[in-house]
Amino acid sequence: MRFIRPMVYSAMAIVIGTSAFLLTTKQATSQTDVVNQLHPTAYIESNEVSASFKVGGRVTEILVKEGDVVKKGQVLARLQSTEIEAKVEQAKAAVALAQGKIAEAQGATATAQAKKQQGIAGVNVTADTAEQQVEQAKAAVSAAQAKVDGLHNGARPEEKKQAEIQFQAASEVYTIAEQNLNRMKAMLEQGLVAQADVDKVKVSFEEAKTKRDLAQQQLNMANQGPREEEIRGAEALLAQAQATLKLAEANRGNVQVREGDVAAATAAVQQAQGAIQSAQSGEQQAKAAQLEAETYLSYTELVAPVDGVILSQSAQAGELVGSGFPVLSVESTEKRWAKFYLPETSIAGLKVGNNISMTMLSTGEKIVGTVRTVAAAPDFAIKKATQTSGETDIRSFGIRIELNTLPDTATTGMTLQWNGKTEG
Repeated sequence: MRFIRPMVYSAMAIVIGTSAFLLTTKQATSQTDVVNQLHPTAYIESNEVSASFKVGGRVTEILVKEGDVVKKGQVLARLQSTEIEAKVEQAKAAVALAQGKIAEAQGATATAQAKKQQGIAGVNVTADTAEQQVEQAKAAVSAAQAKVDGLHNGARPEEKKQAEIQFQAASEVYTIAEQNLNRMKAMLEQGLVAQADVDKVKVSFEEAKTKRDLAQQQLNMANQGPREEEIRGAEALLAQAQATLKLAEANRGNVQVREGDVAAATAAVQQAQGAIQSAQSGEQQAKAAQLEAETYLSYTELVAPVDGVILSQSAQAGELVGSGFPVLSVESTEKRWAKFYLPETSIAGLKVGNNISMTMLSTGEKIVGTVRTVAAAPDFAIKKATQTSGETDIRSFGIRIELNTLPDTATTGMTLQWNGKTEG
């Protein structure tokens, strides 16, 4: 009995101490949970992209190493391309040959077209004017014949009478002009008129004298008849008109011949145009082959798919690699993000587009990001309810933050701590 009581007291002390320890531990854990819920952490993340050739071959050179910063489109490695380069040159030569054939066919087409147009113009002129030329030639023959006949027959009585009347009228005008001139000369000697007035009258006199002389000649010709040389000249003109008529009639028969030339020229144009189409088809095929060869040649260069940093290298110069083999691994720096998990009690009012303040734990620097997605469904329970306290589970939602700007010291994998929303 004496030994039992101390044992009971000792047991009671142990129970009391254990209870106090558990209570203290629970309070500390609760405080830590509260801190973690209010200021959760996440890691800087980015995409990792594999860079691989589209065709297989032997690697001739690798231009980067692990840790190098690269830009999108930068050449990272090359494959042996001797055979493909030869195919490109062969395709270029085929294109040049096809283009030469096109130029040749176009020249033939232009020549044939010119001949066709020339023939059409000739046919049109001949068809439209042949009859007119014949009629004009007939009229010229008739006129020349009438002239010859008139010369042989001499002047008619009425023509002689007309010549006499014209001569008499011209003589009377001459007589009056002569009298006026003599009167003006007398007045000039008396000082009654000026020399200029006399000169004007003298001009009129000379004109009247010329007209009288011409009328005298016409009258003489009418009375004497045509001279022999006039008759010969008229007969020569008649012969010339008759020859022109024969030529016009002969040209009228050439219309059908020229129409045949036009038909032949039209066929030549069509043939030349067909040659152009054939040559153009050959050019298109040659260009397609050139494009294909140049495309395959471009596949021998491995370019960076994104801006980023080289993480790893899986092939060496001289090795054979297959199509799609990941030669290099590139960590993208174009877009980086962090994914935080917040309790459902902390996301009220949080929307896509909100700016979020964060702290880099490694340096203490403050950075700002933008909410891009808020998970539509919870991911897991951030706090489990106990059976005795009557609490409920508190679930977490994933929040993806796009990191707009990062300091140079920030690298993928560093820890960020959530501070909360910012204005602006």
